[in-house]
Order: sequence, then C-alpha cells, then structure tokens
Amino acid sequence: MNKSFYLSLAKTNIKRNRNAFFPFALSSATMIALFYMIDAIYGQVKNNDANFYGQGSMEQILSFGVIICGIFAAGVIFYTNRFLIKQRSKELGLYSILGMEKRHISKVLFFETAVVGAICISAGLFFGILFSKLMFLVLLKMMKLNASIPFGISASVILRSILIFTAVFGINILQNILRLSRMKTIDLLHDESMGEQEPKANWIFAALGVICLFIGYYIAVTTKNPIKALNLFFIAVLFVMAGTHFLFLSGSIVLLKLLRKNKAFYYHKTHMITVSGMMHRMKRNAAGLANICILSASVLVVISSTISLYVGIYDLLHNTYPRDVIVSFYSPTEAARAATLKQTGEEAPPTVDPEKIQDAVLEHANQHNLTLSHFHQNFNLFTVVWEKEDHVYQEERQGLTEDDSVMINFCSLKEYNQSVDKRNQLEETDGQTVWVLDNRGEISNGDAFSICGMKFFAKTLEKDQKDEDIQLLFTQDYTAIEMEYHSIQILVPDKEALDHIADKIYKDINEETLAQIQYTFLFDVDGNTDDIDDFCGALWESFYHKGITNTGSTRNIFDEKSFIEGLYTSLFFIGIFIAVMFLLTTVLIIYYKQISEGYEDRARFEILQKVGMGQKEVKRVIKSQIVQVFFLPLILAASHIAFSFPMIRRILAIMGLINVNLYAVCTSLSILVFAIVYGIVYYLTARSYYRIVYGKH
Repeated sequence: MNKSFYLSLAKTNIKRNRNAFFPFALSSATMIALFYMIDAIYGQVKNNDANFYGQGSMEQILSFGVIICGIFAAGVIFYTNRFLIKQRSKELGLYSILGMEKRHISKVLFFETAVVGAICISAGLFFGILFSKLMFLVLLKMMKLNASIPFGISASVILRSILIFTAVFGINILQNILRLSRMKTIDLLHDESMGEQEPKANWIFAALGVICLFIGYYIAVTTKNPIKALNLFFIAVLFVMAGTHFLFLSGSIVLLKLLRKNKAFYYHKTHMITVSGMMHRMKRNAAGLANICILSASVLVVISSTISLYVGIYDLLHNTYPRDVIVSFYSPTEAARAATLKQTGEEAPPTVDPEKIQDAVLEHANQHNLTLSHFHQNFNLFTVVWEKEDHVYQEERQGLTEDDSVMINFCSLKEYNQSVDKRNQLEETDGQTVWVLDNRGEISNGDAFSICGMKFFAKTLEKDQKDEDIQLLFTQDYTAIEMEYHSIQILVPDKEALDHIADKIYKDINEETLAQIQYTFLFDVDGNTDDIDDFCGALWESFYHKGITNTGSTRNIFDEKSFIEGLYTSLFFIGIFIAVMFLLTTVLIIYYKQISEGYEDRARFEILQKVGMGQKEVKRVIKSQIVQVFFLPLILAASHIAFSFPMIRRILAIMGLINVNLYAVCTSLSILVFAIVYGIVYYLTARSYYRIVYGKH
C-alpha cells in the first residue's frame, strides 16, 4: 500500500468523523490564533521606533503572556487529542480485525493528525493575522496612545508559530502511535465504553483533601503582611489545588458511599441510579471535575484582579499623587552635618530652605508660561520600629520581624498649618503632646507612648479630620502598603522638634546611615501640555543651577499616568487573553466529559428503558446526575475565591490598588458573569449528552 492510499483513507476518516474532529480542529485553531496574536503584538511593541513611557513594563508583561499562552495552547491541543483518539478507539480496533497491521494503522493516524494539524495551523495563522491588528489597535486605544505605531505581518512570528505547533502535533502523532502499539485489539474495541470499577472509599485521602484545603484557606485568610502574602500565595495555591484533587478523587467517593448507606435517600429509583452510575466511574470523572474547578477559579482570579487594577488606575494615581508634581529634598540636621564632616571629611548639603525652593519652582514655571497652584509643603521623618510592648516602640533591628514592625512617619505641624485653610488647621501642641493618626486605632486620645526612648502623649485625630490635607502628610511612596501594615502618623510642633527626634534616633541606632529628614513640596500645574513636559523634564536641573544640591526626587503625575496606564492596561489585556484560554479549556473539558460519558451511559440507559423505566424518568435521572456533578466545581471555585479574597487584596495593595470595595464589586460581577456562561455551557453540552443517550433532545 502506497502513501496515497493512507492519505486518502485518512481524508475519508476525517470527513466521516467530522463530529469528532471538528471540536478538536476548532479549539486547536483558536489556540493557535490567540498565540499568534499575542506574539505578534509583543513583537510590534518590542521592535517599534515610536518609544513611549511605560514601554519597558509593557514588553515584560506581553512576553510573560506569550509564554503562558504558548503553554496553554499546547496543553489544550494535547488534552483534546487524547479525547479524540479515545473516542475513535473502536474504529481503530475494527481496522485491526479487518486485517490491517498496527504499522498500517499508525500510518493512517500519522496522515490524519498531519492533515488536521496543517488545517489547524493554517486556519489559526489566518485568523490570527486577520484579527491581530484589530487587537493591537484595541490595546493602543485602551492605553490612550495617540502615537501612530505601525503594525505589519511578521514573518518571524509566523515561522515561530509554525515551528512550535508543528512540534506539538508531531508529539501528538507519537503519543497516538505509542498508545496504539500498547493496546490489544480487544482493548481498542472496548476502550471507548470502558467504565471504572467501583473504587474504594479512601478516608485517608479524603481527610488529606480537607486538611490541604484548610491549610490553603488558613494561609490566605490569616496572612496580614502584604510582602508575606506575595511570597505565600503560590504555596497556598498548591495546597488548594492538592486539596481540590483529593476531595474530588477520594472525598466524592466517601460522600457517595455515605449516601448509599442512607437508606431513606438511596432507595429511590432516581437517587439509586444516579449514585450507582457516578460511583462506577467517579475516578475518571473526578479528575475532570477537579480540573474544571481549578480552571474556573483561575479565570475568576485573573479577570477580577486585572479588571480591578485597570478600573482603579485613577484611584491609584490620586492616592499616589494628591498634587500634579511632588518634589522631595533631603534635609540633614546640624548634628547630622557635623557627623558627616567628621566621618567623610566632606561637608554635607545645607538644611533645606523652603522659601528658596518655592522661589526656584515659581521662576522655572514662569520660564515655561505655566501657572502653579495648591501648594503644600511638609517636613517628615520616616522610620520603621519594633513594638517591644504595648505603646513602646524601639529601633532594634536585630529583633525586628515583619509582623511586629510599625511604620512611623513624623511630620511638622507648623508647615502643615501653613499649607491649609484656617478652618482645617490643627491646634498647636507642646513638645510632648503630639497629634496622632494610628491606622489600627491602638493609640487612643491621652495615651502615653514612647518611640526610641522619647515619651509622648497622644492627641488623636477624629475621623472627620482625616481630610485630603491630612492625607498629604502620608509618605506617598508607602501609601498602598501602609494600608496593610501598622502605621502611625505623628505631627510634632515644628522642624526643630523633628531635628531633635532625628538626632535621637541616629544616636540610638549608632549606625553610619543617618536618619534623614525629608522636605516635600507639592503643587498643581496648569498650562500647555508640551510646556508642562518641558517644565517637568528640566525641573531637577533648574534646582542644580540655583545651588540646591540636596534634591531627592522630582516626580509628576503625567509621566506616572502613562507608565501606570501602560502597565495595568497590559495586565488587563494579557488577563483577557489568559482568561479566554482558561475558559476555553474549561469548556472543552466539560464538552468532552459530557460526550465521553454520553457514549458510556447510552447502553446503560437503554437497558433501564427495556426493563420498564420511561423516557421521562430516564431524563430526570440524567438531569439529576448532571446537575449534581456539573455545578460542584463552580460551587467549590466560588469558595476558593471567597477565601483567597483577603490575600489577593493584599497583593493588589502592593501594586497600588487599595480600593477594597472596587475589588469586591469586580470579583462579585466576575463570579456572576462566569456563572451565567457556565450555565450556558451546561445547557448546550447537556443537550449533546441527551442526544447521544437516547437519540433526541
């Protein structure tokens, strides 16, 4: 027999089994198209000459997306191929009975997979090329980039896609041939309808599933530190994944056997058939259900997180930049300057002169025809201490742990009052009585507390005093994380008191690193966009020319907005791609699960009808069985999301999202929409199952 015979037979088989090959080809082509689109977009962003702010972070996120999409695309093709070859096992067995040797059948499988693979790659690249420019324009629109970035068809991306997916289909060919070589003819004939023997109830694994799930949930709920949450997140995920698999594989068997022991429940014609049917093949069924649950939870986490970050961009900008421009300066105390001169022989920069800085900024703004407003200034000293005992905080770094650390931010009340309206000014205090804003409320009004041996009495701010002006005292670099850590804002009378505290802290810790006082000057800018860009770009240099040499940083909301929009829009864009892949994988698992179980159950339900069970009763049994099994993964996935909410919220806080209500709304809506989609998938696949079992809907 020559090659043309095998090729012709392969084409005939594909046409005759188009109901089996079509879902495989459709899912494979879709995955290839998605991979090409994300890879093409990454290539355009990386290689374009129209540089824009935030391009570097966008490239990194897109490259990560290419890797994830490539892995999932290959995984989906492998997964669907396994179902396809299993569904055709009986047909391959008949070829063997008719006299074809396994090497001949292997050649047929080779040409079948090669033909379908060529069609999938061609269709995937065609639709990928067709829609990639549209997706790229959507991304640019989301990022609000007005620059014209050309988009072309990349030969290297096409070649890379062809090579990757040719290798994937090549591995499928090897797996199919290897599977064929290991199975006898009788196994091929019965493999499609081969059920599982009744499994034993493994109480140890069922208990292990509960324990793993409890550990994962416990880590997610109890981890308060954002940095720890980031480090422990994947550990919690591994425990939850393991617990999910154990619960479905063993816990489901234990539950079914308990139901069977319940005579009032079990000895009912619908319940008896449902429980017995699920019992005999739950081992295979459970693995699919566990995968559906994990993928469903993954879709919900990715979608809710990326949408929250994208929608919360302006909240983040407002919290980080209460004014358009933030300029900071290091302001060493006289004692610190003397210590620097003694240690290094070099004179330290002078103490900050606020009037000189403000004059320099106004002069620079006049040169660029800009108007400045809403000035705000403050001196502050930031340090991290260890809570030795109640209301006693020490700078003991050897004993410092993340959980016991407290972030302290000292500010000058004098400069604060100079920057706000009279109605918002705070009452002046003496040296020992200070205004306190404790985010955990542990320090109450009138309480005595000490920091590095310095004793203070608290005059706490009321809730209605926490206006925007008070928020300006927060160190903007730490705003998001401070929401999760124990942080205390303290307003001391003036700059002299702040100098004294800085010198005391430096003396206590006895380190070469000085306790640095920072002066921050904030203001809004109004004018032409190009003039604002020039003003911000040359601001640092203007201070240098004025002899102000202790400039710490100059930051502005305009550059940061472009960077954050590029970063979070890219995350949202990649999140959509990954969520689509996860969702498609979930749908495919559900579809093939329903189809394979339909063929397995058809003969069983035919027997039940022959012994007197009516078609309506059969349908009731089928519906009961499908509903009970089908929605278990969704319920458990929702549980995973609920318990992971605190941990993910803290991780998002590190990325700047501190709007908990926004994340809660996005998560709730994601679950609702996903449940609707899940229900539609259930309805469509259930109809296919009904048609297979008894021929019509």
